[in-house]
Amino acid sequence: MKPILYLSLLVVAACGVKHTSVDYGKTTSANLISEKGEPISKTEVPVKNTEIYQYKDNEKYQVKDDVVTHGFKDPKGDEKTLIFWKHKFKDCDTVTRKISEQNGHVLPEFEFKCNSQGLTVIYTEGSEFVSRVIEHAKN
Repeated sequence: MKPILYLSLLVVAACGVKHTSVDYGKTTSANLISEKGEPISKTEVPVKNTEIYQYKDNEKYQVKDDVVTHGFKDPKGDEKTLIFWKHKFKDCDTVTRKISEQNGHVLPEFEFKCNSQGLTVIYTEGSEFVSRVIEHAKN
């Protein structure tokens, strides 16, 4: 096949990819389901009127009072390294906060947060690897 044909097929395939655009604090659960489909599961949490909608690839959304407030996902590719996020947040006023204490052999976890981008990442003390990415409303 000629290179132009490969490029054309790639463009056609990319146009069919559906991207989720969640406006945290505004998107309703109905909008989320309309865009992503029915979740694999819905789990109630101890906060009043709050559920977690789980989708494939461990992608989750927190819904409180029928509005999507947070998105949780596993990091992929370069997102797995803390240095990636330090570069991404270089122009952001970041906050780093310990969110768990050492428990036996489990080291404490920290959150590295950039409110202006609506992103928080979770990593383990002494590790350069991110375990979770959290999306939320931008401040």
